Amino acid sequence: MPEIIREAEAASRQRGEHLLEKIREEAAKKPVKLTTGISSAALLLTGEAAAIEARYFDISLHGWETGNSTSRATAEAVMFGSGRPAILLPEALTIGTIGHVAIAWDGSRVAARAVADAKPFLERASKITVFTVVNEKPLAKEDGAEGLAGGLRSRGLAAEAASIDIGDYPVGIGLQVHALERGANLLVMGGYGHSVIRDFVLGGATEDVLDDLRLPVLFSH
Repeated sequence: MPEIIREAEAASRQRGEHLLEKIREEAAKKPVKLTTGISSAALLLTGEAAAIEARYFDISLHGWETGNSTSRATAEAVMFGSGRPAILLPEALTIGTIGHVAIAWDGSRVAARAVADAKPFLERASKITVFTVVNEKPLAKEDGAEGLAGGLRSRGLAAEAASIDIGDYPVGIGLQVHALERGANLLVMGGYGHSVIRDFVLGGATEDVLDDLRLPVLFSH
């Protein structure tokens, strides 16, 4: 058994070093300053270690592998334990320039926090669409989406409001479907959830997205 553990750890290190090298190669092609580092943790503590590391940076990126429980647990730990925003990147999607940003808006604290955390992307976006879902739940303000879009426009940003009917879709899936139909490259939304004895209890829209990620999503809690 000890030998099997050593072999598994060695394979993990090799994969990590390979990924870092690929990142260095991509960064070298663009005007990006890159520094790298390596940390290690026991499998059960991977999420906690990642959350602690994420606290030292403005934002973290997470490759999302569907059906991978370790990938999901790590992302959830960072989303709810780092105090920083996290972007989940679908494994099968080629991600280019983020020009159109969609915002899921319900007037809540976590939604407002997500908008604030997405500021660097909003300021560089060529288009911003603020979504509110109709007939889903009571909203703090009926015209909240237009209120947010108007505030963004007052800062010189190209923002518009859109009320959407998601029909029979779960909320998180409906938001992604409408974002993709309008050509959005990034969906910004608040992450709903809390930890009970280290087990995450997720809000409905958050769990929908984690169950079926279709485009890059910036989560903020």
